[in-house]
Amino acid sequence: MAAKPEFSRLTAVRRIAPGGLNVTVEATPEECRQIAVRLGLPEVSMLRCKYHLTATGRDCVTAHGALAARFKQTCVVTLEPFEDVMAGSFEVQFVPAEDFEESAEPDLEAIDEIPYEGDSIDLGEAAVEQFALDLEPYPHAPDAVLPPGLVITEEEAEKRAQEEARARGNTPFSALEQLRRKDS
Repeated sequence: MAAKPEFSRLTAVRRIAPGGLNVTVEATPEECRQIAVRLGLPEVSMLRCKYHLTATGRDCVTAHGALAARFKQTCVVTLEPFEDVMAGSFEVQFVPAEDFEESAEPDLEAIDEIPYEGDSIDLGEAAVEQFALDLEPYPHAPDAVLPPGLVITEEEAEKRAQEEARARGNTPFSALEQLRRKDS
């Protein structure tokens, strides 16, 4: 049996009325601490998600979520933690585990599906998963400045490559020059 997630908010599928159901889930301070550990963040001070749930037949549930988070990340430039916020929306579909099929080639335009077992869906874990997906992979503080020369434009890279090739004697015409010398 899988371990219980650090932020679990189960909602019974049978509670979803024909017009839908609005649910808000918010992590406690202890759950925020555990989420930060799980995601490798210095701190998560707030994680909240407002859902509108709609039953879509065969025990499937479409969830429209509005996620908000306040957290700290480590800057990849300065290696110092900095405070950040996130707000965004997403849509997922909860599908009974027996009906869930993982595709070898996922459809990037399709709504993400989350399998569930039993008669309840876990809105807390879905919020944490979405939060993790939305995190910047290479976060940098707003005031972080990259050292000069670390990032170059495509034109600068091409210019440097041409200069290096000339220095080695490898220009686009050097092969033709060698052929001409052989013919002489």
